[in-house]
Formats: sequence, C-alpha cells, structure tokens
Amino acid sequence: MSKSKANPAPKQESEAREAVIGVSARAYLSRGNGPTLANITVDLGGEYAVKGIRVVQGKNGPFVAMPQRQVNGEFQDIVFAVTKEARERLIDAAMGAYEQALEQTAKQAEVQERPAQGMSMAQSM
Repeated sequence: MSKSKANPAPKQESEAREAVIGVSARAYLSRGNGPTLANITVDLGGEYAVKGIRVVQGKNGPFVAMPQRQVNGEFQDIVFAVTKEARERLIDAAMGAYEQALEQTAKQAEVQERPAQGMSMAQSM
C-alpha cells in the first residue's frame, strides 16, 4: 500500500486568502435628518462594487452598517467580510471616505462664505 500525498488544494486556498484585495470607497453624505449620515459605495480590487453600505449615527458614535434585507422580521446582512482583517479594511475605507466627504463639504462651505463676506464688506462701504 502506498501512502498518498496531502491534497494541495488546502495550500492553494490558504495562499489565495493571503492575497490582499485593495479596498476603496466613496461616500455620499445624507441630506436627511435620520440616523443615516452617508451612503457608501466600496470598490473591491477594481472587480466588485458593493452599494448600500451606510454610515449610521449610533448611541456611541458613527458606525458602518452593511447592506441588509428583512427575512421573517429579522434583518440579515447581505454582504459581510469573512475575516476580521477584511472587515477592518472595509470599515476603515468606508469611514475614511465619510470623513473625507465631511472635510470636502466643510471646505466648500468655507469657500462659499468668503465671497459672501467680501461682498457684504464692499456693500457697507
């Protein structure tokens, strides 16, 4: 009887899991008064896009909520990260995009205020 060698499939699978997929995100700030602060679209390695991710205001501050559907009265995530590391990359990308959108909005508001202030000063002279 000959001893069989270990199946190489598990090694290939673990090597595939080690490959890090690039994650980038784009935030669209919410204009409503509800708990949703922003809607996020995440790009996974330039091959997949996930829409429906939200930044939500919670009791302990903003958090990332994954797309969900309601099944028998319960909400279930449609998309989720399988590993802790993948989840951290996704959350970091989503929150980074949200923070960047907030900064851009603040800068735009600042730029819009400057000409208005300049005009009011010129009109008062």
